[in-house]
Amino acid sequence: MDKGNINYLIVKDKNSKSVTYFEYDKIKGYRLKPKNTPFKDCINVNKMIIVNPSLIETLITKKINKRFNKLIQLISYLYEENDPSGEGYRLALNEISKFRMELINKYKSYLSEEKLKLLDNKLSILEQEINLKLEYIYEQSSNYEKEGKSR
Repeated sequence: MDKGNINYLIVKDKNSKSVTYFEYDKIKGYRLKPKNTPFKDCINVNKMIIVNPSLIETLITKKINKRFNKLIQLISYLYEENDPSGEGYRLALNEISKFRMELINKYKSYLSEEKLKLLDNKLSILEQEINLKLEYIYEQSSNYEKEGKSR
């Protein structure tokens, strides 16, 4: 057996601590890569699998909320800047669709149907607001062109 392919599970009991061989490829759970720690003489962890459903939901909810807040910040920045070309708004629409696809592809099996529906509704509202702003921008630019061409 190759030393690089050995997998271990650390089990902590009150009486004993033991390291046992464990095939984590067959475990169903949420896989993630933890950040590197700056400490010396510590165990480096490349991959983790979280099996506890409530912990999985908590981690994913935090991750989704962080991403959603970044999306809200992007949209509020665009509203403050008042971009006349509408390029930023199209970028925001693209980010919303990416986020929606990520929710469906990555997190659908870990989140409840109710949470997914709520997030989808929130994203739909943001999409509608951006589409309204884009329509307003296009209408303003077409009115400006009509006024500029008339004599």
